[in-house]
Amino acid sequence: MNTKLDHLIGCVGEECGEIQQVIGKIIRFGILDTNPHTKNTNWVELRKEVHDLVAVYEMVCDEFDRVETLDRKLIDKKKKRVLKYMEYAREKGQLED
Repeated sequence: MNTKLDHLIGCVGEECGEIQQVIGKIIRFGILDTNPHTKNTNWVELRKEVHDLVAVYEMVCDEFDRVETLDRKLIDKKKKRVLKYMEYAREKGQLED
């Protein structure tokens, strides 16, 4: 039998999968393409799924009786790494402006 934490970690995995699914649609059809069933753009769907992931993350934090907020230093550090590798991709001819 799973614990509540096990269940929530499973939910984190599911939300990551849903984010991947939307990203696949964005790559294939474009970020502003509209889902005929929901009438939402892929951007709206991505935003929703990211918020769903953050919600479950907060629930995981609650299991540890921790008040966690997103760490701005970690976020900024990640942004710098992404920009570094975007420049590398540009140098290799794999990214255009």
